[in-house]
Amino acid sequence: MGKYRALRENNKYYLPKQTYLMCIHYALQYRDWKASLDAERDMRGAIRYDKDKVQTTNDYDSTSETAMRMIEYDDKCKMIDKVIDVACDYSTLNSWIRLGVCYGFTFSQLKAEGMPCERDLYYKIRRRFYYELSKKI
Repeated sequence: MGKYRALRENNKYYLPKQTYLMCIHYALQYRDWKASLDAERDMRGAIRYDKDKVQTTNDYDSTSETAMRMIEYDDKCKMIDKVIDVACDYSTLNSWIRLGVCYGFTFSQLKAEGMPCERDLYYKIRRRFYYELSKKI
């Protein structure tokens, strides 16, 4: 984790090292949650009539399990989106901050793609994002 440095205690967005790392890893799961939501619905547990035997039980409902998992992922994604909105006062930077904190893009990569802000503002918003996220999780 060389590209993430813990903040000093006198910084207003200071987080203890383990909390800071937890927030980083939590935000990086956003990509996986979005992929799960965008993928086709999981139908492995559904009844298949091309098999010789059809197994049905009343104990486990794979459809409701999948639905509950999708609701959980959707809630987590919405929470991260709301925290990005809170942390970023500039609506034009929301998508850039999301790429940085959720998809692991570095400042240099974002700047090369055309991000319209400078290093100090980007890192300030990113620090505030992790600070606000630590309050939510």
